[in-house]
Amino acid sequence: MTSEQAPEASTSGSSVYYSLRGALAGPVAGVCSRFITYPPDTIKARLQIQGASPGGGPARYTGTWNAVVQIARQEGLHGFYRGFGAVALGSVPANMAYFGAYESAKAMVPPGWGMAGDMAVGAAAQLMAGVVFTPIDIVKERLQVAPLMAGAYNYSGPMQAVKELVRVNGPLGLLKGYWATNAVWLPWNILFIAFYEASKRAAAGGGASSSSSSSNVSGSSTGAVGAAAAGEAEVGPEASSSSNSSRSGSGSSSRVGSGELSPVVLALCSAGEFGYDQRAGYSGSASLAGLLTHPADVVKTRLQVLSACAAHARVTAWSLARQMWAQEGARVFMTGVGPRILQLAPGTALSWVIYEPVKRFLAPPEL
Repeated sequence: MTSEQAPEASTSGSSVYYSLRGALAGPVAGVCSRFITYPPDTIKARLQIQGASPGGGPARYTGTWNAVVQIARQEGLHGFYRGFGAVALGSVPANMAYFGAYESAKAMVPPGWGMAGDMAVGAAAQLMAGVVFTPIDIVKERLQVAPLMAGAYNYSGPMQAVKELVRVNGPLGLLKGYWATNAVWLPWNILFIAFYEASKRAAAGGGASSSSSSSNVSGSSTGAVGAAAAGEAEVGPEASSSSNSSRSGSGSSSRVGSGELSPVVLALCSAGEFGYDQRAGYSGSASLAGLLTHPADVVKTRLQVLSACAAHARVTAWSLARQMWAQEGARVFMTGVGPRILQLAPGTALSWVIYEPVKRFLAPPEL
């Protein structure tokens, strides 16, 4: 076997390992980030639902800060963490599904696909994880907004909520709103993974240009960009992320310098603060993706919560969106956007800052 063939053989024999490594590293990142960013998520859910709560009357909260003050005064710290038990219990399988699918898709998408490959990776990760995330999302949101629901339901905790969903709608009730959830998170993940990988390429390209002559990467930084797109320098699926530029020569160009982006740079890339990728033409990650998908998130939240009420049991996402437009106007579709960005940007940054190093830690010295 030649030296050029060895990395290729190693790659083909280790795709399952990369998937398992992502599945193990993902839950560690997910639980930590969700605990820290859960309060803004609760505030977001309540702002989104209050215009249609069964109790009627004027909106309880006049804005984000007013919601923070009222929840803190009336419910204490517990109010911000309503439903977190469901997230904590479900975060392990959900993040295993997401990051496992993410790594599997990266290993399977041909390197030359570029930005389209990044989008395919994001779609694959969400479609797999959505099966696990949807029941968690329903339970979480119903518990988060329970004080606004005027007794429409009264769950004592996550397990009772799950039992009630199954009792009323059967086992498939746990997947109610799967496609509504994907209407938010499928485009979000497609955009996020594309922006995230593009931002990492921009970061790696800036750092690689000064050392391109010493690393002999075909006179350019394409090899550096390719390796750092996965946050590390490895030969194999990690080096051939779906967003890689085409390799040069024998493939040794995928090894560059230290080959790793710092945690600070990873955080900026994932939060959407890093900058511009001249080749891809995209900037931003979680913040931009969150802003673009927010209207669908408002509809999704209301659908999953209001479907617990008899009057809305058969409502669809489309009919609900039309009703919202007619009764509350276009501005309702941006309700709670501030808290959602406050949740998504730091939460996503923290997830990936934890995920990438843990993933590297789980790698053997030679693969």
